[in-house]
This record gives sequence, structure tokens and C-alpha cells, in this order.
Amino acid sequence: MERMSAIAASQDGAYLAGGGVSGALYLWEVASGRLLRSWPSHYKGVSCLSFLESGTVLVSGGEDTRVCTWILSELLDTSLDTSSSEYLRPQPLYCWSEHTLPVTSVYCAVGESNALVVTASLDRTCKVHSLASGRLIRTFNFPVSIHCVTLDLGEHSLFAGGGDGTVFEVSLVGGSTAGGGSGAGLGSLAGGSGAAAMWKSVGGGGGGDPSEGSGFHRMEGHSRVVNCLSISLDGEHLVSGSDDGTVHVWDLRSRQSTSAIQSPGKNPVTSVLVIPQPVHLTQGSGNAAVGGGGRQGPKRPLPLAPLVKYPGMSGNLKPWEGPCVVVSGTTQSGCIAQALDLDLDSTRSAMEVDALAGGSSAQTAGQLGPLRAGGSTTQEGGKKKGGKDEVARLKAELEQAQANAQKWQALYKSSVDSLAVLQA
Repeated sequence: MERMSAIAASQDGAYLAGGGVSGALYLWEVASGRLLRSWPSHYKGVSCLSFLESGTVLVSGGEDTRVCTWILSELLDTSLDTSSSEYLRPQPLYCWSEHTLPVTSVYCAVGESNALVVTASLDRTCKVHSLASGRLIRTFNFPVSIHCVTLDLGEHSLFAGGGDGTVFEVSLVGGSTAGGGSGAGLGSLAGGSGAAAMWKSVGGGGGGDPSEGSGFHRMEGHSRVVNCLSISLDGEHLVSGSDDGTVHVWDLRSRQSTSAIQSPGKNPVTSVLVIPQPVHLTQGSGNAAVGGGGRQGPKRPLPLAPLVKYPGMSGNLKPWEGPCVVVSGTTQSGCIAQALDLDLDSTRSAMEVDALAGGSSAQTAGQLGPLRAGGSTTQEGGKKKGGKDEVARLKAELEQAQANAQKWQALYKSSVDSLAVLQA
């Protein structure tokens, strides 16, 4: 396994993608840690990754100036034999190569197949592509190299972090910016309507310096490269992190920094993310009921499964651990156990399956009660009376359960026959 140069997780937390310095992409299942797929994607190192909001598309940017989009369903196709000589590596849906220097950031706007993909590069440009058509919609030119990019919640403004520590804001709605913009958002550009009026204020055909246009604003506060940007959940603030070791919170109406946070040791800030405050991070003994903590502090979530380095390995998980398995209600217990690779006990569990396989799910739920009760009594009675008496009692209870199952099955059959006669 090589060193990862970029990582991204799907919004539902089901999958984790990583990009290596060799240009290869890796896809893990978070619940089990299994490596689902690895494939070569770029000629040089992967610099940025982003999932579509729905998690159906993965977008990767590399130092080879290319931006590739990958359909997740094709990457997760288990019918493909990756070890076969006839296997072809995954092919991207689109592969954009309009940038002339390494791609530094990728942002996926809201939407499904009609979403927009915004990319930033060291060539001092940000480019907007349509995921529906794959075409380049527009190019923004900046006076410095761009290292990160994001849009506000309404997609009215574009924010770009520059190499000189400046955060640039470009209006996408003609005359207003994030503080109170109105009009069509960036999503309308995918259809090509109203584009000329929107782009006139930022330098026309993409060849001029946007600082000369009325739709360009600067937010200055960092002294070195701005590495990351994130919009607050209410859309009123922008959070930026820089190589100077500071995090600034900007008010988007006044474009002023309202607070600055210094990182420990003044180390560079490489990533920021604004999320709702998790319950397990609630502080204070007075909130013990909410945060699940007490005198020893709030409880922490259990660690995730470790990521596997090679395909085909199941990791350290037990057969019953990992992601949820959805099975049909008509599936018999033996088939479920075989699908999950579980070992059934030859003296008890196997007889339970044989006795209940012919019944419905409701019958199964009702008949498992006494058997489970017998199992718990086995542990208590084994200490008092001995193992032999318990085995005999369990056998008797099992015979009674089998007899009850046969009676219920006969009653069910007679009810079905009576219903058929009435309908006839």
C-alpha cells in the first residue's frame, strides 16, 4: 500500500475513497474495512477527491492536470473478475484536461445527473463543468494560483483560496454576492440560459483579470497559501484554513473576519469541515444525559474497522460483523446462514433451522421464543442439576416445539383450503 495523497468519504459514510501518489485510486467499505477496488486512474499523483452528494459519482483530480468522473455502481460491480486477463480497468464517465497545471481542488455542487463540478488549479483558473453534458461551461481567471474552491449554499457565489493568502469571491448572479444575492443560481448555467449576463461582470470571455470586474471581491487575512474552505450550515459564514497555521471565520455579508483560531504549534491547516456538533462531543457534567458522559467526560464513539490493504481480504471482522445484509422474507434460515458463512451448532441450531424452515416468518418468530428461553435456562440449570438433565429437558422442549410447528402448519393449510372454497 502506498502513501495516500487525497481521501474523501461519501455523504452517508458507506464508502471511503483514497488517491495514491502513484495515481491509483482505492475504494473501501467503511463498515467492514474491505478494499473493494483499486485501479490506475491518473498518470501522476492524485491531488483531490470528491463524491457527489448522492454518492453515485466519484470525481478525482490529479497532478497530470486531468479531472476524471467515476460511476460508483461500475466500481462496485462484483460480477467482474479483476484477476482475469480479459478484465479491463474502469473507464471514467468523463475525463477533462482543460487545466495546464496540476489540479488542486474539486467541488461537486448539489444535484444528481445535472450537478456542476468546479475545479481549481495552479494555472490560476477555476473551471465549471456540467455533469449532465460533460462540457466546459466557463473559466475564471485569477491573479494567483488557486488551491481550493467552494460554492455557497445557494450557488450564488464562488469562493477560491489563493496562493498569496487571499480568499476571492466571484458573484454568479449578475449583481449580487453571497450576502444577499438574488436571481438564477449557478445550476441554471447547465442549460445555458442567462449565461452572458452572469459572466459579463467577471471579465467576459475568460481572458481578462477578474479583479478588474465589478463581480470580484477580496477577503484578506491569511499570510500564506489558503488550503481549504468550508461554508457554515446556515450559509452566513465561510471558514478558511491556511499554511500560516490559522483558521479564519468570515462573515459573508461584510466580508470581514469575525474570529481567528491558531492551530497547535502553528502547523499548517490542510482541511476544514463544518458539521453539526456530534452528541459525543458535548462537554460538561451537566449535559451527561445528552452527551452520554459523566465525571469521566463524554463518551466517544467506537473506532471504525481498520482498512484492509489488499483486495479479497476480509480483515479482522467476525462473520456477523460488517455492513447490514438485506435478505428476502421468504429466504430460509439455512440459506441465510450459508450466505453469511455462519457455523450452525449440530445439536441445537441445526434442529431449530430444520424445525422452522417450513413455517412462515411469523411462525418462526413465535417458535424461537421457547427455544431461546430454553437456551438461557440451560446456562442456569447446568450449574445446578448438571448437563445431562438439561439435555433431556431441551430435547423434550424441542419435540414439543416440532409438534406445535406441525399443528400450525396443518392449521394454516386447512385455512388456505377453506378460503379457496369460499372464493370459488
